[in-house]
Amino acid sequence: MNNKIALHGSAKKLTQIEGVLTKLFNKNNIPFEIHLISDSEQFLREFLIKNDFRLFMVSEKGTVSYMMKMYKNFDQQTTRYACGKMNFPLTQKELSDHMLEAVKSSHTCPYGIYAAKNAKMSRLIQHSDIECIYRDNTKSVFFLQSGETMEVPDSISRIFAELDANYFIKCSKGVIVNFFNIEQVSDDYKTILTKSGAEIPMSRIGEKRYFKSLSLSIAGVNVFNY
Repeated sequence: MNNKIALHGSAKKLTQIEGVLTKLFNKNNIPFEIHLISDSEQFLREFLIKNDFRLFMVSEKGTVSYMMKMYKNFDQQTTRYACGKMNFPLTQKELSDHMLEAVKSSHTCPYGIYAAKNAKMSRLIQHSDIECIYRDNTKSVFFLQSGETMEVPDSISRIFAELDANYFIKCSKGVIVNFFNIEQVSDDYKTILTKSGAEIPMSRIGEKRYFKSLSLSIAGVNVFNY
């Protein structure tokens, strides 16, 4: 599925914006189509009639206004829109940050439970409470939004198989993160900051998974089955 993008503005500014979009999407193997529309009437017509566009961007003065078509959930595909403004010239970092904010405001990790057990206790953990899980020698550690942790003997692979794969990704070797509990990503895309303030590493492969998941979540399809 291609992410169709409509750009409107002066030719010089559209060239700069198109370059940033192309580099970011190509870098992370995200399919896309960019349509440059110089006529304002045509731009409105494309928006009102054609419902397969995912992102609209308008460059004016020193800003880039955008509107992204979002889906509230993947099953019902309830449509909503996220709007905002970015600075011109556009950067890959600013674009990815705005995409993440749009996804966070549109999606909530669904109810689900993981049955965690160790030698001392058993506990039912809601998926929405899990920020990340990492492997530490012979145990796996759950890091929760409350700041609590719980250690279990299960492997990362076994845990990942039991989680809802629509909402969790392997961001690096031995580390799983809840996509909807990500607060921000570092400028070099090597570190993820969760909502509770925990910093976790992200590998190059994890970076590609992150951006592809970000793109597919905007398109309203099952995020992680690719």
